[in-house]
Order: sequence, then C-alpha cells, then structure tokens
Amino acid sequence: MAKPYAAPINYVAWSHLWITALLYAAAIALGTIFWGNLPIQALAVMMFLGGSIRFFGIQHDCGHLSYFSSRRVNEVVGIITGAFTGNPYYAMRYNHNRHHAYIGNLDERESHEVLTWTVAEYIAATPRQKLFYRIYRSAFTLYFLGPILIIFFRYRYPKNAAKTGLLDIIMQNTLMFSFWGGLYFVFGWQCFAFFIGASVFTACFGTFMVFAGHNYEDAYWEHAQDCDFEEASLKGSSVLDFGKVFHFLTFNFAFHDLHHLHAKIPCYRLQDCHIALRDALQPTRMGFVEAVSCIKWKLWDETTGKMVRFSDLPQTQGMQPAE
Repeated sequence: MAKPYAAPINYVAWSHLWITALLYAAAIALGTIFWGNLPIQALAVMMFLGGSIRFFGIQHDCGHLSYFSSRRVNEVVGIITGAFTGNPYYAMRYNHNRHHAYIGNLDERESHEVLTWTVAEYIAATPRQKLFYRIYRSAFTLYFLGPILIIFFRYRYPKNAAKTGLLDIIMQNTLMFSFWGGLYFVFGWQCFAFFIGASVFTACFGTFMVFAGHNYEDAYWEHAQDCDFEEASLKGSSVLDFGKVFHFLTFNFAFHDLHHLHAKIPCYRLQDCHIALRDALQPTRMGFVEAVSCIKWKLWDETTGKMVRFSDLPQTQGMQPAE
C-alpha cells in the first residue's frame, strides 16, 4: 500500500531544497540584522531550526537514495548539505542504514543513537556503572551536553568513519569550516554568534525529537532471534503530533514509524502516505507534553515489554552494589 509513495518527484524535491535554503539564509540574515532584538531573534532561531532540520531531512533522504531519482544527484546534494548539518554524508549513510537494519534489536544497540540498558543489566551493574548510566540518561546529558559533544565534536570523525573513507570526512569538514569562516569574516561576529547559538538550540531540539521518537513506554525491543522488522518499525517509532508548523519545520520527521517501515518514501511524501495508511498503521501518537515526559523512561523491562523508570525498580536495587 505504501509502494506508490516510494518514488521521488524531482520537481517537488528541488522546490523543497530551495525553500529550505531560503528559510536557512533568511534566518541567519534576520538574526544578524536584528541582533539584540529578542522577539525577532527568537523568530530567527525558529526559522533556523526549520532550515537546519530540513537540510538534515534532505541529506538523510539522499542517504537512502530516495530524495531524487538520480543516485549521483543524491550523493552530490548529500555531501553539500553536510556543510549545514555537520554530518559527513557517507558516514551518516552507513550509520543510519545500520540503525534501520537493527531497529529494536537488543543485540545491536551500538547501532542506535541512545544507549538503553535492560533492567537486568542495570541490576547486575556495579555502582560506578549505574552512576554512569544515570548521568548518561539524565535530561542534561541527553538534551544538552550530548548533542553538543556529538554534533560539534564527534561528527568531525564519526563512528565507522574508517569504513566509509577519510575523503568523506575531509570534504565535509572543509565545507563546514569554510562556511563558518565565511559567516564570521564576511558578515561579522554578530552573524557568527547568532549562528552558533541557533545551532546549539537546533542540536538540542533535534536530539529531543529523535529521543522521543524511539524512547517511550511502549517502545519495542527484542533479542535478534525474536526481532520482527515490521513490528519493530511500527512499534519502535512514535508519531510526534505537534501540529502543521512542526511538520513543516521538521520536514515530516513526525511520521518516523512509516519511514522505518519503508525508507524509500521521500520525506516530502511521508505525510500523504501516513494519512492514506493511518488506520492500518495505528501508530503511537504523542503530543508535546507527552514527548517531553519521555525522559522519565530509563530502562527496558524484558518481563513486561515496556520501558520503566528508575523509581519503578525495587529500592534495594537503586544504587546498591551488584551481588
């Protein structure tokens, strides 16, 4: 049923690319020209968030070879957009495809963005390991410190970069730092300061989206022998129902369950496909407040098949030494 939507429409793809570029450039211009005007700065940051996340959506789809019909055009645009996403194209493609291949697989958790322990693993851990995991799964780490470290530093040489090639890293870093230098030396420190501040906000918000998209009470995790791809795709990804403006700014990221089920559907066709299939999909939908509250889910309980809080554990298992 989704197959008719799993085909690029080139003129739509190009129009969205230009809309994204204009939104991104307009945000930086507004943020620079009206430096110090807080209401306009706030508007500019939201526009920048939209431009940045939409650029990532385009690069992401290019990695699936689904944004344009031409493989070559997908690759060229995917490399160029790395200047704006901070993500080397070929490394991103390799790592993200592993995420798709092992969605919901407890035995391949290194392929996922956020580390999730089972209750049994937490109980068996040493006090130092438990402390590490608690700090790692805190809101400060997941929504602020982590995004900054990963996107601004780790992505300069991301995991599996040795497999995807050094040239990919050199191209992306050269493009990105050249762009950053142009902002500073051509348009001044106010432009660069706005760009960095808006980029940090975007990184944090984008990480919140990804986290809420996969880490909620009724998520899906199974060991490799029991992991079902279709069930993992639909149950292991939520629909973030934040409204039309959110869908536009995030290029339909909300319909992540459908994307995992059929990665060849380009982002500009996801919403239409979701509307056509929503009765059959029966997705887990979350509003903004529900998505924010997902931070409380810390561990996967294999006995109940649900995420649980630290407070749900027997008190004797909190931070006590493993037996």
